[in-house]
Amino acid sequence: MAVTAKCLHHVGLLKESMESSLNTLHNLGEQPLRDISDDTLHTDMKTMNEIMRNTPDDYILNLHENKAKKMTITMKIYSNLCHVVHLINPSLVGAVSLRMVELTMNNGLVSSSPLAFAYYGEVLVATGSVKEGCRLGTYHRMCHQFFDDVELIWLNHTTSCPFQQHTYLQEDWR
Repeated sequence: MAVTAKCLHHVGLLKESMESSLNTLHNLGEQPLRDISDDTLHTDMKTMNEIMRNTPDDYILNLHENKAKKMTITMKIYSNLCHVVHLINPSLVGAVSLRMVELTMNNGLVSSSPLAFAYYGEVLVATGSVKEGCRLGTYHRMCHQFFDDVELIWLNHTTSCPFQQHTYLQEDWR
């Protein structure tokens, strides 16, 4: 099913790709997505922001690599879904990216983890938490080098994070 969603995405059938991804995630036991206007999503984002604020950079950058197939597949599905919802339902990017960061922090790094940091960082910047978002963008840039099959995306074309001019790490977030 994950392959189906990615294929649908590549041929431009974005709504069908989203539906396929959501069905597969449901079958994997994942919860339905919440819109950015959902108060429970905001509460969960605040909780994650506090966890990230209190977690040293070295800990995050040295998370163990998770080689479990279910985790890798789940994160790849979320990664594809995040690409798709950016285009057809941006109000879901917060929920998708938050879940990707939760999975990474709880289970370790997989090849899609750098994208989790980038997308969640983008959401934080868009909601006014610029330093926090830029810190996660820095993790994206640093973590991508650990994996052969990860995409490196540059968020500075859509946000105001000057990634190339400054590395935002934990000391900047406090």
